[in-house]
Amino acid sequence: KMPIPCVSSATGPTPPSPPASPKKGRSLTKVKSPGTVRRLSMKMKKLPELRRKLSLRNPRRQEGGTSPSESRKESSNVISRYHLDSSVASRPGLPRAKAAGKGGYLSDGDSPELPAKAGACADPEEVENGLDVGSFRPYSCGETPPGRCGQHISGLVSVHLHGVGNLKPPRAESREVFCVLQVDAANRARTALLPCKTAFLGLNHTFNLELEGARHLKIIVFSWDSASCRNRLCCHGTVVLPHIFQGCRAQQLAVRLQPRGVLYSKFTLVEQWENSGEREARVFGVELGQLVEREKTAAKVPLLIQKCVAEIEKRGLKVVGLYRLCGSAAVKKELRDAFERDSAAVTLSERLYPDINVVTGILKDYLRELPTPLITPTLYHVVLEAMAKRPPRTPPAERHAVTLLDCLPDVE
Repeated sequence: KMPIPCVSSATGPTPPSPPASPKKGRSLTKVKSPGTVRRLSMKMKKLPELRRKLSLRNPRRQEGGTSPSESRKESSNVISRYHLDSSVASRPGLPRAKAAGKGGYLSDGDSPELPAKAGACADPEEVENGLDVGSFRPYSCGETPPGRCGQHISGLVSVHLHGVGNLKPPRAESREVFCVLQVDAANRARTALLPCKTAFLGLNHTFNLELEGARHLKIIVFSWDSASCRNRLCCHGTVVLPHIFQGCRAQQLAVRLQPRGVLYSKFTLVEQWENSGEREARVFGVELGQLVEREKTAAKVPLLIQKCVAEIEKRGLKVVGLYRLCGSAAVKKELRDAFERDSAAVTLSERLYPDINVVTGILKDYLRELPTPLITPTLYHVVLEAMAKRPPRTPPAERHAVTLLDCLPDVE
């Protein structure tokens, strides 16, 4: 405690006073201390409680002990987000990414998080580049029971990539690779270019993916050939999501890659939603002719396509990255459910859906999930043959190209 100055009105020296008891001194200090000192002493008493709360809010700082310089090095391995979703608030309890120097990743889900590195392992024989290999369960897509392949899962899944072992380094001079995450053959996330000079590729990336009726998660490792400016496939592996989350919500897997390699990763089912596929589909995944017949529109075009295209042409033609950027997966799910309930009642106003990328994403999802493509397989091969011949752009040739569309059914 700070000493309290004693001011006397006498000019001579003050005779020494007898020492006060500790209890009496504390009471005098509390009464006669100035306001600033009193407030400071109150804050000092609250320091242990504040430290405890701070340690609870940030447990990773105590466990990993990562310095700010190491955090900056790790964050440079993740490219910036292509699209900043400001239409939906972040979910409570989810880790958020620190702002990277060069920008995030390509994903419909949440930002990537770079957790602190794990500590030293107890068994040195099972350590590979500081990674406890023995704590990961070997996994191969071929071991999935046949009954699990038809199931699907919806929810928020966290995928943490620790590293890739037994990897064949690329022959290119740059020796740079990057990882891509695909959910049912659709790209959902990727890393930046990472240097790869040894058989072990160190990773420390976490991606939070919002899934809707997902079955397979595929991890692909590409190498970048700067000479030919092309991506070359290094290895790939597949995980059946309903299978690994059967009976548990977290798995540490050593996924076997083809033709060689092992991916050390952790999969966590943060939140599971009701599978919309269990309900009868009314718009998405329905035959085009069946949907048009049920809606009975004069233009013989589904209401979803009519409304989405009209709204995109109204306020989206000057937006950069139209049909390329990803909208919020949560808002897309809300709009999708609205179309499934009643397409005629849906209003795509700017007040309700300010992000036009949500509208373009719904339109792309609808066309992607059609049971039969708009251009039938038979006509597709005919169109390819016509394009291979590359006739001159003259009126007769254009008429012949248009006549190919007459082979399609009326609705298409």
